[in-house]
Amino acid sequence: MKIVAISGSPRKGNTEFMLKRILTQAEKSEVSTALILLRNKRIEFCDGCLSCDSSFICRKRDDMQMIYSKLEDADLIILGSPTYFDNVTGMMKNFIDRLNIYNVNKKLKGKKIIIVNVGQDVSVISNKVVKYFELLSECLESVVIGDLSLIAKEDQDIENDPERIMKIDEFVKSILGQN
Repeated sequence: MKIVAISGSPRKGNTEFMLKRILTQAEKSEVSTALILLRNKRIEFCDGCLSCDSSFICRKRDDMQMIYSKLEDADLIILGSPTYFDNVTGMMKNFIDRLNIYNVNKKLKGKKIIIVNVGQDVSVISNKVVKYFELLSECLESVVIGDLSLIAKEDQDIENDPERIMKIDEFVKSILGQN
């Protein structure tokens, strides 16, 4: 199995920790993993040219070309974003806009998706970000197989909390069918 995780966080913190922890736990089952940090990638904005509607490829030449390849090769895609104003971050939204190609060519149809979300309190990690990713999944004709949302206020809240780490590990076991 191949897993690719996409982090939409503009900084190293709780979202990245959660994604790395999920991937580390998955690797115990001899799973191939990759983590893509959007903050380290050059991704141009979608300009709505719709050339992908007829050519089935994006005409932009940036780091999305590599990301497209990783997404298409993956069996499981993990989308992670902190909550900003009840939604995903701007860089995650920019990445999602560039997925229009898959609304047309259907190369992500049937792919399994996991949603990871971090917010400052219960109201912030409401279902809005999860719902947004679920709507994306519907457009891509992919299948959300799980979501994990945790509360964190400071950069290292999750990695310094054994209970939340255990929750991540249990989530991975439930998703991958481990005991």
